[in-house]
Amino acid sequence: MYYDYKKGKKKIEEILNNNTEIQNKNIPKDDNNFTYDNGIRSWIGSIFVDIVGSKKLIEGEKDIVVAKVLRSFTSEIISIMNSTNNARQIGVRGDCVYGVFSTPYQSDILELLALSSYINCFINMLNKLFSKKGFPNINVGIGIGVGEDLIVKAGKKGTGINDRIWIGKAVIDACVLADKAGRNGNGIIGVSSLAYNNFIEKLEESNSEARSWFTQKYDYDINSSTYYANIINTDFDDWIKENL
Repeated sequence: MYYDYKKGKKKIEEILNNNTEIQNKNIPKDDNNFTYDNGIRSWIGSIFVDIVGSKKLIEGEKDIVVAKVLRSFTSEIISIMNSTNNARQIGVRGDCVYGVFSTPYQSDILELLALSSYINCFINMLNKLFSKKGFPNINVGIGIGVGEDLIVKAGKKGTGINDRIWIGKAVIDACVLADKAGRNGNGIIGVSSLAYNNFIEKLEESNSEARSWFTQKYDYDINSSTYYANIINTDFDDWIKENL
């Protein structure tokens, strides 16, 4: 028998009847704080970076070119996301790189925008390097979401197959916005209203014109206003202009 469905039924009943302990605290870095019987509710932020029109790229280029493009794309975006101590999970889903971050303070939410500005510049640098090799250029959409969400550990005890699941708005909003940013006239960086409202005043402290950088739209998929911009890191951008 491949699958013991009788034992499977008992296991599901155990999960459904379990009194899961929910703790309200910052997301720990150590995965040992998560068990199959607890959950943590905390402020988290998420960034998704999605390649626009990846199907056309995959179908139109040689496999080795696609491999080099995707490896280059994922490698340094992971490095950018991992450059903050707030990073809690970074991964790759097909042609998308995502990161989940601990964001207990408004300054941490503003940092998500800073990371996204680096990613925006990186894509510019990447395309210049691609052009030198005769590779196709890529466009991306970057989505930012935040929320006071629930984190639980899921998988199969004893198998080593498990992961944290992020339940709430942060990951969903970032994923939806990454799929819309950089398309149909939208800016490359899409930001949920909750993220925007938490960082905009702090951003204005460093630049009084910050609100003018964003275009507001209503998104019926997430039932909320969203904000799009093409923000870059000026030091990084200047370096690209001087060196590439």
